[in-house]
Amino acid sequence: MKSSYDFIVVGSGLGGLQCAYILSKKGYKVCVLEKNINIGGTLQNLHLGNCTFSSGMHYLGSLDDGQVLNKLFRYFNILGRLHIKRMDPYGFDRFRIGNQEYAYPMGWELFQEKMTLYYPGESEAIKSYVKLMKEVAGSQDIYNLRVPGNSDIRTNKYLKTGIYPAIQSITKNKDLQNALCALNFVYAGDKNTSPLYIHALINNYYIRSAYRLVGGSGQIANLLAQNIIDQGGEIFTQKTVDKFIFNDEKLVGVKTAENEVFMANRLISNVHPAATLSMIEEGKVRKSFRNRLTGIPNTISVFGLHIRLKPGTFPLLNYNYYHYTNDDVWAVSDYNTKNWPNFYYLYTPSKPEDKGYTECVSIYAYMNYDEVKKWAHLPIHNRGDEYEQWKALKAEKLIALATKSFPMLKHNIIDWMAATPLTYQDYIGTPKGAMYGTLRDYHNPMESYIFPKTKIPNLFFTGQNINLHGMLGVSISSLLTCGEFVGLHDLINEVNEA
Repeated sequence: MKSSYDFIVVGSGLGGLQCAYILSKKGYKVCVLEKNINIGGTLQNLHLGNCTFSSGMHYLGSLDDGQVLNKLFRYFNILGRLHIKRMDPYGFDRFRIGNQEYAYPMGWELFQEKMTLYYPGESEAIKSYVKLMKEVAGSQDIYNLRVPGNSDIRTNKYLKTGIYPAIQSITKNKDLQNALCALNFVYAGDKNTSPLYIHALINNYYIRSAYRLVGGSGQIANLLAQNIIDQGGEIFTQKTVDKFIFNDEKLVGVKTAENEVFMANRLISNVHPAATLSMIEEGKVRKSFRNRLTGIPNTISVFGLHIRLKPGTFPLLNYNYYHYTNDDVWAVSDYNTKNWPNFYYLYTPSKPEDKGYTECVSIYAYMNYDEVKKWAHLPIHNRGDEYEQWKALKAEKLIALATKSFPMLKHNIIDWMAATPLTYQDYIGTPKGAMYGTLRDYHNPMESYIFPKTKIPNLFFTGQNINLHGMLGVSISSLLTCGEFVGLHDLINEVNEA
């Protein structure tokens, strides 16, 4: 059985759905192929009893009127249909670093005031930091919905600057350095490799405004999917693409594990580049290109714990909580199994009916794939008692640490479920369950940069590996990818005018 399209999109994560929306809006015949039962990638909701958890997208930034995500969501026709809640403007992200506590407020002016209250003797350093963040974030044309010019991210000087040395040049105060870099969990910050521009873009994105998704992030995927279908696009689930089809040297379609063939003039992969190339037989792509993409290191993975609690026992938090057990925010990925967890991120998903309390809590901690690789060959949902006992032990340790800050947690748990690096590898398709895809390295930026247009005619990439992850990064990747077909200048203008 063969079906023909103008475009096939492999993978229904955010980038794939956004590309399908843009192209179907332009009148192209588009289909999306998803291997899982549910669409959305890390937008998927997880359910435990009456709790709904977001699998990966926990909050949104820059959603106030006129801000970048507000414009993007307006263009994608989902803005007025989302259930969202503005987070605490005086502390949407709160941190405990060693014995110090901090809160990030919304707005750079208020942020500067707050940091200066914490460190009154460092006012000039804090002022310099805020100025640098505005300058770096403002210089990235595409992330400000401007057509890339000479300050394109690929040529911008901040691509070759590391955040850690940049912070050290601003202040020698170690505690202040930690406070300014406290959000590095949301980009798997590494002091040896992480570029300044990623830190600046992400901090600017959230500090400008922050919102919680009420009812989970799955609503974004569902709204995009409905829009695609309304525009004539098609979405198929449980279609596992396992081979790309070539006619001589030209890519013309895909075959699924279910032995169905889908033909198209062009293909867009929202799957990790290494996983994409594994579907292409040897000889169809240059060895150097394959080696480069498969050789890019990936970010660390996580252990995620989703908990259902007794009603009326845990407060509904209108902020995220980050807990570092020691006074170095860069050291958390260097844990060993004896001192794990040395960090966690906690948030309370909200439902429309929640009033002051929640029955649902999610907790995340970094985790290396090596801890779970011995079970990788075993079937999903049937990895044996040893694996289940290991998960239970990890859950117990994570709950014990979180209970020190939230005493009401441990003794009010009804049920829980855990996601490991294997879970993310199985369902999202990222090698070793990498939380944020490929690792960016400011020492050799172009080696870790992945362009939408590949060396394979008719094959294009989109998603979190195209320069930046998260809602902002992936949304921009969809513009960059589709700009190859419909013109980036025109597309950006349409977004700004929506």
